Amino acid sequence: MKKKNVKKIALHYTGVASALLGAQQANAQVNYVDLPDTTLNTNNATLELNIDNDTNGVVDYRIIQYVDTTDFNVSGSFIQARGTGRNQVVGLDYANYYYPFKLNLGAEIGPDTIFKGLGTSRNWGQLALSIADTSYPNDQFAGGVTDGFIGLRFRDFRNDTLRNFYGWLRVDVAPDLKSITIKDYAWQEQFDSSIVAGEGSGLLGLQAAEKVQPKLQQRGTFLHVILPESIQQEAYELSFTDLSGKTLKIIRLQPDETQVPLKDLPKGILVARVQAGGQENSLKVVVY
Repeated sequence: MKKKNVKKIALHYTGVASALLGAQQANAQVNYVDLPDTTLNTNNATLELNIDNDTNGVVDYRIIQYVDTTDFNVSGSFIQARGTGRNQVVGLDYANYYYPFKLNLGAEIGPDTIFKGLGTSRNWGQLALSIADTSYPNDQFAGGVTDGFIGLRFRDFRNDTLRNFYGWLRVDVAPDLKSITIKDYAWQEQFDSSIVAGEGSGLLGLQAAEKVQPKLQQRGTFLHVILPESIQQEAYELSFTDLSGKTLKIIRLQPDETQVPLKDLPKGILVARVQAGGQENSLKVVVY
C-alpha cells in the first residue's frame, strides 16, 4: 500500500469505513477502529494515526519502521508522539531510552498507569531495535510479537479544556524486526476514564472462554495480584527475576494478600511471576 493511501485511511477511518467492516463498539463509550492490516516493511516507512479522528486531522502518533539501514544493518520498530502535546504510551524511560510496554489482552490502561514510554516529539519509543544482529535487552517487542498491545494516552480539547484520553493499539512485530503490522485500535470516549487492552474488539470474549489465569497489574510502587474465583482460597507464590533470569526474591502469600510493595527490590525492569492453582502468569514491572 502506498504511503499516501495508508495515511489517508488512518486519518479518516471512521463512519463509512467502520460500517463497511462491521466494526462494533463494546459499549457506547468505547470507539473501536478495525484498520485494514497495514504492514510497514521498507526503510523509513511510516503510518500516521489520528486516534480520535478529530476534525482538525491532528496526528496523535506515528509508527516508524527501519530496515537494514546504514552500514550497521539497523532494523527496528518505533512509535513517536505527535498531536496536541504530552501524548504518551505505557512504558518506561531508562538510561536515555524509551521503552513502550507490550501489554497483554485485558490489561488496564488509565490514570493510574505508568506513561513513560515516550519522550517529546524528538524522542521515539523503541518497540524493538537490532544493530548488527544484536537486540536491546529492554525492548519488550524484541524477538517478534503477535498481538502485542500498546497503551495510549493522548490529549484533546473538550469544552475548551485539554483532557486526557486512554486507548490501545494492537501490532505484530516480525521476529527479524524488519516489519511491523498495525491491526486495530480503540479509545475511551469519556475523558479521564480507563480502558482495557482489546476492549471493543471482541477479543475479550474469546479470552474469557479460555482457561482462567491469575493476573498481575502494577499500580505505581505496588504490584496487585488478581486471583480468579476458582483459586481464591489457595496460597500462591510470587517470584521476581531480573532480565537475565536470575531469581531475586520468592514470596509465599495467602489469598488475602494481594498487594505487594516493590520498593525493596532493585531498581529497573524486573519480571514478576505468579503461580496459583496450577496456573501461572508473568508481567514486566518497573521498580523506581
